[in-house]
Amino acid sequence: MGKKRKKERRQKVNKFDNLSKPQEEFDFHDRGMLTPHDVRALADKFIEECRDRGLTKVLFITGKGLHSRNGMPVIKPLLKKYLQDKSFVKRVYEGRRDRGGSGTLEVIFDF
Repeated sequence: MGKKRKKERRQKVNKFDNLSKPQEEFDFHDRGMLTPHDVRALADKFIEECRDRGLTKVLFITGKGLHSRNGMPVIKPLLKKYLQDKSFVKRVYEGRRDRGGSGTLEVIFDF
């Protein structure tokens, strides 16, 4: 009797995917209730660390706002506007679906 082999599904591999991956991420989850000042201060500290390390692409995990009052996101719109006003931020956009989609922001810096 021969062994039955399961057909293994091969995942499609994009050889350029690694080039587009964020180099670091910052997660706002499990930090308690945050004021707008707290969000900006945490973002600034993280951005400073990224600048010191020479990173140019990062991911902010903001959450979708499902646990916010009225179920509307608070951190993401605040952070997006704050980052767009920074001269060294080249681009801010919603993260790819496989990286959290509407609960994330990908940011490209031009330090």
